[in-house]
Amino acid sequence: MPVSLGRATRLVPPALRKQVALRDGGCRYPGCPRGAAFCEAHHVRFWRDGGGTDLGNLVLLCRYHHHLVHDRGHDLRLHADGGVTATRRDGRTVSSKPRGPTVVAV
Repeated sequence: MPVSLGRATRLVPPALRKQVALRDGGCRYPGCPRGAAFCEAHHVRFWRDGGGTDLGNLVLLCRYHHHLVHDRGHDLRLHADGGVTATRRDGRTVSSKPRGPTVVAV
């Protein structure tokens, strides 16, 4: 199963999405309880800004939080330890840890 497709494709193939779902367990926006089945893969560094389609640049977001990040200016950061920090438009930050393992066996 690939963990990195780089810039070859914007769309997340099923095998890679499954790895993201195993790691994240659901929406990674801090405080959101939505499960993986209700989430979409999101490029932390946007595809249009040169972000790659790889495990280190993808997180799951529910539709509501995906909209906040893309259309409402919320900034999302994925850390090496698997943590996520969201910065809201008012400058407040909130953080979360992954629900699943931070390293997915391939």
